[in-house]
Amino acid sequence: MRHYGCDNPLFSFKPLLGVVCVMAVALLTNCVGEGSDEGPINAEAESREQNDSSLIVDEFGSRFESEKYLCLIAYSSECPVAKNYIKTIKDLYEDYGKQVTFCLLDPGVGTKSISGMNGLLFRDPTHIICKRYGLTVYPEVVLANCLTREILYQGKIDDRAVSLGVVKHHAQNNYLSEAIAQLLEDGEVRVKNTQAVGCFIGGNQANLNF
Repeated sequence: MRHYGCDNPLFSFKPLLGVVCVMAVALLTNCVGEGSDEGPINAEAESREQNDSSLIVDEFGSRFESEKYLCLIAYSSECPVAKNYIKTIKDLYEDYGKQVTFCLLDPGVGTKSISGMNGLLFRDPTHIICKRYGLTVYPEVVLANCLTREILYQGKIDDRAVSLGVVKHHAQNNYLSEAIAQLLEDGEVRVKNTQAVGCFIGGNQANLNF
């Protein structure tokens, strides 16, 4: 039978083992302490982000969802496809701005002012409104009934955009203009969805949805 006494060689290692144990306990204590400190900080940041998102949603609702019809256009001046549609958007606003509320949804990454349309810009830096309406690319559009929360049309403005840097001069199908005209004329939109072409929202502007 082995005994750990003064005459046992292992006895000389006991002080060293004690020091090692103390250091290990101290290290674990520090790790637990650091983890517990991060909890409240992360919770506070998450709460602040939720509050900011709520303020964005509230402001957007008061400015753009108070009337019956809303035309929501995801726009960024950083996207070459979207920039090609400024004149088209202006023309649509001039034609239908009295019957339909227009909004240019800007991601807040430095989009430049647009002459005559600054009142239509709404900054959505967290993309909370884009997600709410299911917008995925610039310049995707949504035509909605704000009273019934119904999406009447979603997709392309027209069929000019082919890819990044390739936008035709003339459109064969003016999807958004036709959708608004049909809606105001008889309350029914015949083409309800198309696949938008542009820069992905929230991602690299060079990534495109073809």
